Amino acid sequence: MPRDDERKRLSWREIDKLKDQSGFSKIRKKLERSERSGHKEDFKAKEKYLKELEKLFIDKTELEKQEFLENLHKSYGTRNFKKLAKEFVEKYGMPQDWRTLILFLDLDDKKLVLAALEKLKEDFPNRNISEKQGIISKLKTLALTSKDETIGFKVEKTLKELTL
Repeated sequence: MPRDDERKRLSWREIDKLKDQSGFSKIRKKLERSERSGHKEDFKAKEKYLKELEKLFIDKTELEKQEFLENLHKSYGTRNFKKLAKEFVEKYGMPQDWRTLILFLDLDDKKLVLAALEKLKEDFPNRNISEKQGIISKLKTLALTSKDETIGFKVEKTLKELTL
């Protein structure tokens, strides 16, 4: 006959199950879940806070320039684009951003197109492979569709220099 002491003893497995079912472990699990979700919210809030803080230290002219660039990109393909592009160049000079320079290649203004072409040519070695391919394909399209012979000639010359 087994003794009463042996029957009352729990196995280690049973002890672990009881620990997992305790009220404290449930509370601990809830806290861990809330900490995980809170961390994501804290990260987003911190990121937003840092952006707002960065705006305070950025020069206002730089901020205006960024807003102007956004409007310029939004107006691409409209009648207003040429006017905005000229205003931008008068106010801030030629853009340094290669995406904006590619947009400038579609303008009717010969001076702006040639200036954008020169900037792209200078910045070309700093671009990654996909950006280089995009620039080259845009230049090939421009060479085929350009109504101005001087622009077409300059584009072809630039293409030869870049693909070497």
